[in-house]
Amino acid sequence: MTSETTGDGPSRQAATHDRAPASVETDRREYNRLSDLLELGLLNTRPEERFDRITRLATKLFDMPVALMSLMEGDRQWFKSTCGVELEESARSASVCDHTIRHDEALFVEDASRDQRFAHLPNVVEAPYLRSYAGMPLHGPNGKPVGTICVAGFDKRLFGEREHVLLKELADWVEHEFDLDRRIAAHDQHVARLMDRDPSLPVATRTIALERLDDVLMSRARNGQGSAVIHLDIANLAHYEQTYGEQVTRETVANWLAALQAGAADFCYITRLSDTEFVGAVPDTDDMETMRADCERQVEHANRAVSAGAAQVALRVVGGLAVYCDHGRHAAELVARARQAHRRADISRGVVLFSETINRQLLRDRHIRRLFETALQEGGIDFHWQPLFSNRGDVLAGFELLVRWRDPELGDIYPDEFIPVAEAEHNLSRAIVEYALDTAASQIAQWQTDGVQAPIPYVAVNIPGREFYESDFYDCVAAVLEKHGVDGHRLVFELTERSLIADFEVAARTMTRLNTLGIRIAMDDFGTGYSSIAYLTRLPLSIVKLDKSVIQRLEHDAVARELVRGIVDLAHGQDLDVVAEGVETRVQHEWIRSFGCEYSQGFLLAHPESRSAACQRVVDRPTEQPGPL
Repeated sequence: MTSETTGDGPSRQAATHDRAPASVETDRREYNRLSDLLELGLLNTRPEERFDRITRLATKLFDMPVALMSLMEGDRQWFKSTCGVELEESARSASVCDHTIRHDEALFVEDASRDQRFAHLPNVVEAPYLRSYAGMPLHGPNGKPVGTICVAGFDKRLFGEREHVLLKELADWVEHEFDLDRRIAAHDQHVARLMDRDPSLPVATRTIALERLDDVLMSRARNGQGSAVIHLDIANLAHYEQTYGEQVTRETVANWLAALQAGAADFCYITRLSDTEFVGAVPDTDDMETMRADCERQVEHANRAVSAGAAQVALRVVGGLAVYCDHGRHAAELVARARQAHRRADISRGVVLFSETINRQLLRDRHIRRLFETALQEGGIDFHWQPLFSNRGDVLAGFELLVRWRDPELGDIYPDEFIPVAEAEHNLSRAIVEYALDTAASQIAQWQTDGVQAPIPYVAVNIPGREFYESDFYDCVAAVLEKHGVDGHRLVFELTERSLIADFEVAARTMTRLNTLGIRIAMDDFGTGYSSIAYLTRLPLSIVKLDKSVIQRLEHDAVARELVRGIVDLAHGQDLDVVAEGVETRVQHEWIRSFGCEYSQGFLLAHPESRSAACQRVVDRPTEQPGPL
């Protein structure tokens, strides 16, 4: 993919008159490839046994540990089926499969570490130390390479004619499934055009979504009418289905669409693109902010219409807008831009208009991603230690590790910017977690060796929610504890409330296993409205941390005071301790004391500090003090 390609699709705005013809041609090929990919209708869909059967068979035929079926969208590689490894997506730039796609031919690599094309890739130079690879491109309905079927191993491997024939047979099998989908879709399309809707959704069938969207855009353009494309994503649909079941979820989504259509007379067209994604066309106006606000109100109207009877979970819908001509001229491109808008915006819900600012930020994100990986490898990432105090005497109880990064080129890069970039890729996210765990455990071990007076302060580490779904996470934690010779009683894992838990049963099992190591789980940022009481009642938590945005309203907002009082009472009813974050004034501190919060942290008490300063603080503690959490 060339540098002119950004996000989910090719950058039309970069195609200025002074660009090289080869670059323009590259963009055109990538646009056609993306259109073919979207026409398949497989991107971001659930796993299917028909494809899983193929990847399982591939590992047996080739006697290799890993087999993957991937689809390439923009700068990400998304996996429809995996065998031997648990992956959802990865960076296209770090993928051997990208070479298969770009050259549209079979690729056999016998030793990646000695192949100059791939020797620098992260998966080659570090765990899992990829060595052998065999990949075959997969083609969409119009013959464009949209993905790969591949096998990979961790030892050198020779490939011959037999392997080439077998891999081609597997690729033909996958493409036969694509073709079968196409023929079924053609039948559905015929029926849909007769009925003009799929009665189970109720919107036009997914396979003709982009075609009809293009028709609407061009028709309005011929009549001198402007248009914009809206992309909507129900971010918590899996969570909703887990709570209420498939049938209720299906009916709720159907009612949501009906409410959106009924309350959104300005929508020219709206249809479903995937399990959670919907696209539509809306009239463009001279005032783009008014158009965006209107769309947001219409989405909120639909959300309210279906959440009135929901006890705990309401649909959480985010959206993006891209304007026809300004941001692109084809449905596939505009959908990609609209998707970029709401994915990049750090919002819980609402509609965001695509802009050059977002586009520049996407380019910066890619640059940050490259620099961040190097910083991790070379020790450029550090932690500040945020002290936490008992409200019984304001004495030290523990620390929270806060990741920090100062880059020689870009200067200070804040966690709000680089953490989402890192967490988008599991290997980077896991690397931060392992580094934080190692830092915390090594310091606890050092305090034990130095004979620090009991009780030793606890250390809290922020853990992304998805780690609690990873089968190897417990083993990873246990290995770090064993390495440093400590138990987990001085560790707390903070789960941010924004980490939506889609499957409480799986997450609870992992947390319970971690409890056996002595580790306690804290719900971070509570009170910001992202989760529900279910987190407190269905997960084995020990601590609730009140979000600083609520704490900082205590002085002047009676509603905030009642909210905090209610959360504290609820937590204590579940035998949970409560930590107040972001305490910055004495008045705030007095309020949380009066509510019965056990612990506080914030600038009033102490700023984040270096590891050496934190260790000195531990040494300087009063001799007699209440125990930490």
